[in-house]
Amino acid sequence: MSSFIRLASASDLAENSVIAVEHAGQRIAIYRVGGALYATTDICSHEHAYLSEGFLDPDDCTIECPLHGARFDIASGAALALPAYEPIAVYAARIDGDDVLVELPD
Repeated sequence: MSSFIRLASASDLAENSVIAVEHAGQRIAIYRVGGALYATTDICSHEHAYLSEGFLDPDDCTIECPLHGARFDIASGAALALPAYEPIAVYAARIDGDDVLVELPD
């Protein structure tokens, strides 16, 4: 089962940006690109690095890991560039008023 949890304020998230938040010991990256909201795990599937510290490319909705350059589609979580070959977790996200809500497993 899962539920939507408030993790940030929409005013904290500028267009074409990414922020990291922690909830229940888990790091979540939240992205705002082209008016849409995305959420993924903040940890690269290749090696422990924070994706939110990497390069967000709003033109193709990807995040590049700052450690070894692995690239991920933030909508699907698909690994797009080596050395990563495993996808990252993605979560449904939405804005309700000024609240950024992310659906996380219970």
